[in-house]
Amino acid sequence: MVNMLSYLKVLRLVYCRLTSTVSATLKSNLTHLQVLDLSENSFNSSLEQSWFWDVTSLKELHLSDCYWHGSIPGELGNMTSLQVTDFSGNNDLVGLIPRNLENLCNLKVLNFDEININASIGELMDRLPSCSWSTIQVLSMRDTNLTGKLPIWIGNMTSLSVLDANGNMITGTIPLGVGSLGNLTVLDLCYNKLYGVLVKEHFSGLLNLEFLDLSHNFLKMDIEPNWVPPFRLNSLFLESCIVGPRFPAWLRRQSNIDQLVLSNANLYDIIPDWFWVKFSRASLLDASLNMLHGSLPASLQQMSASRLSLDSNNLTGLVPRLPINISIFDLSSNSFSGPLPHELIAPRLEVLILENNQIIGTIPSSICQLTRLRRLDLSRNNLTGDVLQCWNGPDNNTSVSRVNSANQFGSVMSILVLSNNDFSGEFPKFLQSTSQLRILDLSYNRFFGTLPEWLPGKMQDLEILRLRSNMFNGHIPSNFTCLSNLRYLDLARNNISGSIPWSLSNLKAMRYASDRDYEYDYVFNGAFDDSMPVITKGQTRDYSFEIYKLLVNLDLSCNNLTGQIPEEIHLLIGLTSMNLSSNQLVGKIPDKIGDLKQLESLDLSRNKFSSEIPSSLSALTSLGYLNLSYNNLSGAIPSGPQLQVLDNQIGIYIGNPGLCGYPLPKSCSASTSNAEQSVNHEDADHISYLYLGMGIGFVVGLWVVFCTMLLRRTWVIAYFQIIDKIYDDVYVWVAITWAHLMKNHDDDAA
Repeated sequence: MVNMLSYLKVLRLVYCRLTSTVSATLKSNLTHLQVLDLSENSFNSSLEQSWFWDVTSLKELHLSDCYWHGSIPGELGNMTSLQVTDFSGNNDLVGLIPRNLENLCNLKVLNFDEININASIGELMDRLPSCSWSTIQVLSMRDTNLTGKLPIWIGNMTSLSVLDANGNMITGTIPLGVGSLGNLTVLDLCYNKLYGVLVKEHFSGLLNLEFLDLSHNFLKMDIEPNWVPPFRLNSLFLESCIVGPRFPAWLRRQSNIDQLVLSNANLYDIIPDWFWVKFSRASLLDASLNMLHGSLPASLQQMSASRLSLDSNNLTGLVPRLPINISIFDLSSNSFSGPLPHELIAPRLEVLILENNQIIGTIPSSICQLTRLRRLDLSRNNLTGDVLQCWNGPDNNTSVSRVNSANQFGSVMSILVLSNNDFSGEFPKFLQSTSQLRILDLSYNRFFGTLPEWLPGKMQDLEILRLRSNMFNGHIPSNFTCLSNLRYLDLARNNISGSIPWSLSNLKAMRYASDRDYEYDYVFNGAFDDSMPVITKGQTRDYSFEIYKLLVNLDLSCNNLTGQIPEEIHLLIGLTSMNLSSNQLVGKIPDKIGDLKQLESLDLSRNKFSSEIPSSLSALTSLGYLNLSYNNLSGAIPSGPQLQVLDNQIGIYIGNPGLCGYPLPKSCSASTSNAEQSVNHEDADHISYLYLGMGIGFVVGLWVVFCTMLLRRTWVIAYFQIIDKIYDDVYVWVAITWAHLMKNHDDDAA
């Protein structure tokens, strides 16, 4: 029916669930068609076999996100009226544009984003018709696997307003000709491999530039402080470019800035006073990962910023009062000291990160007003007190009624990290309202009391629970099995007693290999920017968030746990690390422990395990660390290629006198039965007692004689007279014998 509309000029069928079958039925009767938009359909077919290549009247051709594959056909060269082409979002489109485009002199917009060109940018631009150099306004080549260098003649594209080559592998220097593109409003070359020094001539003619992104290259800006830019930027991104050491003074003339990113820019300076005035209306300010020093203004409430990041610098002084409209506030890894602001007034705040500073005092009660907070990180400070008294529900932890938590503090929280402080008190009650919590870290504090029974029911989305190095006691609640998403449980270094609940084997997230893909938002982006410390493989290791989210960990070490390891533990096949060391566990190591194929670290040391090491342990092909030391294990050590390549071979088994075989020097006899080994142990005990008795008898006998001599003087005189007589007789015998030997020697010599 569409084919019957021969005078149709505009046909837009965006997101209409069209397929290759539908498009194949169309004919080329649309001789007056000027605009064709088929974006966001699922053709999933070769672009070369499409019906529209005969429609040479087209001025605009929009084919984005349609699952096209193959290459862009040469028929494109017949569309001499074409002004706008959009092939973006078709990852299976491969190769360069055709060579025969010399007659396409009206081109204005070329969008190749996210197609697989996989060639030199110079070769791509050489195929653009030279007659269109002065007409092309938009040239977008984002994420297209481009290599090579920008052509020097790029300055001839005088109408160019958008040049976007973000996310490629372009090398070389930026040509000075870029500075003559007077109509350029957007220049985005971030995430490439560009290098060299940028001088003012690179920007001297960019009169209309509004957006500049040169981040993540190897560029250095060498521009004198008194330079007057010809443009008025709205957005400037220079992350990982060398801008410093001084704060760029030319920014003072940029009064329209809405987004400014100078992170990792080698700035070694104080933040100038004009910065807070000039950029008071900016929505994004990021100068993290530098060496900025000095203090901040006492209050930033006049700022309009929704995101302010100054983390990883050397800033000192007090934490300022927050901007009133702030959503993300990050001052982590500095040297801020003193207490937190008494009034935390920021009704839109969603992310507050102040970790790794020297902040003291208690958390102000005004934090309870931040009901939109999704991520809170106050770790590695010197904060004290009973944490966050924000709970408005009943005090009875065992029967908590439902309350309206829409405006409750913590009701939308996803990440709470309070580790490495001096907090005390029982398990925080306000956590009963954190139904969306996924990461909870209270480790390295002085929390006490029992683990609450309500925890699994109130935090059903919890994935990471770290409570290590506190003073929690009591048993592990058996209903922890309700935490179906829990894949990281760390209760180490507490006073927890009782047995390991067999129900832990029902933790669903630990029964599968972790492949969780976190949504990429600003809450989880950089959830652990520097690293996240993990105790595994016998040492503390720092993992980035990308690695950390793949760990499946169970750490119950350094507690007072008793009983046996539940046989059902072998069902947790997703475990990458398990540490049960320094408890009072007894019995056998489960025979099916070899089912934990993902296990990279296993520590069962310093318990009271007995019997033999299960042979299935040799089946753990991913194992990189093993510690079975200081138990009561006996018998032959299992053989296997994985066990024999582990480090510190002897240290793995030390403290188990009943073990034998490689790598221990004690060999095992194939004919020795367990009973014979038991007899040998008994014989060894008898020999030990024999030596002990002999020693005691010798000492007692000696002292009996000596004490008797002390009591009777005549016995002492008689004893020493005998000794003197024996000495005289021996002396005379030795002297006579020696004289006789010397006489015989002289006779032989004569």
